[in-house]
Amino acid sequence: MNDDYSDLIELGGFYILSQRYEEAIRILRRAEKIQKTDPKLYYNLGIAYEALNEKSDARDAFRLVLKLSPDNKSAQEHLDRLIEE
Repeated sequence: MNDDYSDLIELGGFYILSQRYEEAIRILRRAEKIQKTDPKLYYNLGIAYEALNEKSDARDAFRLVLKLSPDNKSAQEHLDRLIEE
């Protein structure tokens, strides 16, 4: 995988841990332009959108995770919780 991509994913994760969700989304969207098939990318986007209470975007992101990685239990749990709300 591309080094720039890895750096962007890492930075996005850092922003999520730092509760800087808007910045995380901006960085992760840049990463998406490089690689569109990484479930981790969409999982992190889902987490960031969920934290901002942007439920529709969060659901879309978790659905993409499950499309790419159907056995991802954590993404399924987040999606189920968002659908129930």
